[in-house]
Amino acid sequence: MIRLADYIIKFLEKKRISTIFTVSGGGSIFLCDALYKSKKINYVSHHHEQAASFAAESYARAKKDVGCCFVTTGPGGTNTITGVSTAWIDSVPVIFISGQVFLNQTIHKTKKRQIGVQEINIIDLVKPITKFSKMITDPNTINYYLEKAFSMCKSGRPGPVFLDIPADIQNAMIDEKKIARQKFKSNKTSYSIDSQVNTIIQKLKNSKNPLIHLGHGIRLSNSEKLVKNFFSKYKIPFVVTWNADDIISHDNQMYCGRPGAFGERGSNFIVQNCDFYLSIGTRLPFMVTGYNVKKFASRAKFKAMVDIDPYELKNSDLKLNLAIKSDAKLFLLKLFQNLKKYNSSKKWLSYCSKVRKKYPILIDKMKNEKKYVNSYYFVNTLSKLTKEHESIITDMGFSFTTSHQALKIKDNQNFYTNSGHAPMGWGLPAAIGAYFAKKRKSNIICLTGEGGFQMNIQELATVMHNKIPLKIFIFNNGGYLTIKQTQILGFKGRIMGADKNSGLSFPNYSEIAKAHNINYKKIKNHKNLSKQISKILKNKNSVICELIMNPNEEQIPKAINRRDSSGKSIPTEFEDMYPFLPRDELSSNYLD
Repeated sequence: MIRLADYIIKFLEKKRISTIFTVSGGGSIFLCDALYKSKKINYVSHHHEQAASFAAESYARAKKDVGCCFVTTGPGGTNTITGVSTAWIDSVPVIFISGQVFLNQTIHKTKKRQIGVQEINIIDLVKPITKFSKMITDPNTINYYLEKAFSMCKSGRPGPVFLDIPADIQNAMIDEKKIARQKFKSNKTSYSIDSQVNTIIQKLKNSKNPLIHLGHGIRLSNSEKLVKNFFSKYKIPFVVTWNADDIISHDNQMYCGRPGAFGERGSNFIVQNCDFYLSIGTRLPFMVTGYNVKKFASRAKFKAMVDIDPYELKNSDLKLNLAIKSDAKLFLLKLFQNLKKYNSSKKWLSYCSKVRKKYPILIDKMKNEKKYVNSYYFVNTLSKLTKEHESIITDMGFSFTTSHQALKIKDNQNFYTNSGHAPMGWGLPAAIGAYFAKKRKSNIICLTGEGGFQMNIQELATVMHNKIPLKIFIFNNGGYLTIKQTQILGFKGRIMGADKNSGLSFPNYSEIAKAHNINYKKIKNHKNLSKQISKILKNKNSVICELIMNPNEEQIPKAINRRDSSGKSIPTEFEDMYPFLPRDELSSNYLD
């Protein structure tokens, strides 16, 4: 006989889960005890369940495996909901296990709001944002539901699962041999795509200006090496989404940047001038396509999309010629095997190269900033100093968008954020998760704004306790600059809750660092910037570096609506980004 809580840990050990992120609590007390006794699983104690959930998601990304998070009942479970959402939207496999009050104290079907102390019906709350969720009410079913949860979170389009376990069920004694016979049998999905691959090949060979768009599905299907080999053999330009930013080095000859609402102007021109467009493993959200989806890749005579989720393929606004339901790796293998020979024309390759060079992200105005640290210049400088196997994790706002515009990735680096749900406060706990996934001496770099940093600042205590040598760069631009700029552009300069003058203040980060035994550095301008960053990266201990940035620095280029002479907002084309180009220059970038 074995205690059910111990059986869960034994199961996770067999599945090679090596780290669990948690906040201990009364409702999960038997799970906590079982975790304490484990000799194979390390636990990381956080100071907030949201942080634990973010860390588990980041761990799964960095490890390319399943993340795991234990929390307690009531607010412990509800505090994880944002983390469940981030994993759900970005398709990251995470197992969440929450404790619950005794089974006889749960509301069942009474329609009462609460019976047990701190009880909440967490399963109904997370059901829409999980692949599978279940309260365990019969101890003898635990193996079946563990197998089901583990299988479902990894299979098909990955995502989070959630098990809720009442305290008396956690403490129940079960016959290990008897329950182990209750197996979950997953349905294996087969894909019949040969004829569709042949169609793709035929259309590709008939095209003059082809473009392939790679998304997160490339990473989720472990296709990075396949992609490198593909674009080494076939000279076809490709672009990436934010979630695929680190799948291949930015110095690859076929790499053409990151298109989108906060992408590269040159990349957007390439999308709009291609005559063959193929996306693989991206759901093509508005941040990628812009809000006028019908005009995305507007000159493409043939548009195809490969996705494992059939619901994503039903995006009618894209006007697809071909929608292919398939795992990204399988599709790429078939394409690689059947595409005997193909190279894009020199004219198209030359255009792609020239238009990106014509509109670089880093411009002289940014380089020549005297008073402050320009965020784009900082990110560009950081790119030159980072090394192989280092990880760069970003939070939201400027630390997100400018980094994903300006950072240049080397092979074997990790660079990511949560781009779908994009919650402020994700960066610091995510960097902690990445550290425990990597467990090597290479740097874990966290880029965060002072706004996002505040939302999980308590996790500096987790950094302190575990002696995690994070390199934390705070983009201090005086508040919520992204929101501030939106208010300036859209509300005639009425600013609310975005800076000190509108109700928002921040602490002294030097004192915060001191309180957590973390080294502190402030950089005010570009003087000796490279040397100062290099010194921080070489430090073997944790460092907080506060970067003083212009409180009115522009986020450019970006997609915004124009205003006519009467002040009316007018939608722009995908490639017509702010700062707006003269009409004749805009037209000159279109191919005949």
